Amino acid sequence: MIAAASMLSLELATPGDDAALRALLRRMPMGRRIKVTFEREPSYFSGVSIQGDFCQVMVGREEGKVVGMGTRAVGLGHLNGAPAPVGFLSDLRIEEAYRGGTRLARGYRFLRGLHGDGRCALYTTVIVSDNAAAVSTIAQGRAGLPNYRDLGLLLTPAVRLGRRLPELGGDFELVGGAERRLPELVDCLNRHGARRQFAPVHRVEDFRPGGRWLGLTAENFTLALRGGRIVGALARWDQSAFKQTRVAGYGAPLSWVRRLTRLPAPGRTLPFFYASFAAVDGDDLSVFRALLRRLYNDAVGKDYLYFIPGLHERDPLAAALRDYSATPFSGRLYCVSFVDGESALRSLDGRIPHAEAALL
Repeated sequence: MIAAASMLSLELATPGDDAALRALLRRMPMGRRIKVTFEREPSYFSGVSIQGDFCQVMVGREEGKVVGMGTRAVGLGHLNGAPAPVGFLSDLRIEEAYRGGTRLARGYRFLRGLHGDGRCALYTTVIVSDNAAAVSTIAQGRAGLPNYRDLGLLLTPAVRLGRRLPELGGDFELVGGAERRLPELVDCLNRHGARRQFAPVHRVEDFRPGGRWLGLTAENFTLALRGGRIVGALARWDQSAFKQTRVAGYGAPLSWVRRLTRLPAPGRTLPFFYASFAAVDGDDLSVFRALLRRLYNDAVGKDYLYFIPGLHERDPLAAALRDYSATPFSGRLYCVSFVDGESALRSLDGRIPHAEAALL
């Protein structure tokens, strides 16, 4: 018999809950065409720290068992072109046997209580596009839940790495990133981010040991220079040391297509990296195409089978993704607000929304 909803207890997780949180993620695949589990080995708390400077992990228990979780993070982002605190909601999981009754509403009441600290007015979150259950419940404004505004699709295809392709160029030079260029790189990233809604605000210390971008340094970037000035940047971010995506299964028609492609067998992790923190002055597509091609060619012949970019469907840079063979995958990006955030929500201008795939 399933425990009554009144037995649900909600609280902030502690490091002692780390193993239970990681086990819950392993038990709950997402998606339909490609079913995957988003895992955080060997430490959930270590991996979640990239999502914000302030992070809270909520946990739901019934009869002592962890049956649900969710994360609230707050970091500095761009709102209407200016730095401001932006929240991020992620890793919402409720085991199927415990989804009835008032559990979900109670979870959001708990979240609303945490939101009362006033750290931010708005949150973003991403829901896998074919997760019909989530879209039909939490994203439809049900009573007691916060407002979810649909901002469109975040494109996160798995770009397949095959043979090397011809390099692309133009009136710019491509070079590897270096520590000495880090301040100028950060300026480039923030110039671009100011033209995107919710893009993170970067700091030099984020790319150094102990910084927010775990395992990512200036040397992971390819830079585009024009007249010696950085006008574009793109990073290869391998997060496998603290964050993994494991294939749980395939829906039709991919179940038979997998045998003819390099798609991993169920149970295997995806050997991939993220194409992260794309930044191009003036959204110059020729610069981004060249950066993406250099990143692709540099990875050919290594241990990776894929890389995953993250661009909004309205982003003009997304046109470059059509140059490559990829397995489609996407999520719906939402802006989430409670009553006290309605004014901030109405004030958002028409900038292209942004969510960094590597931070999901």
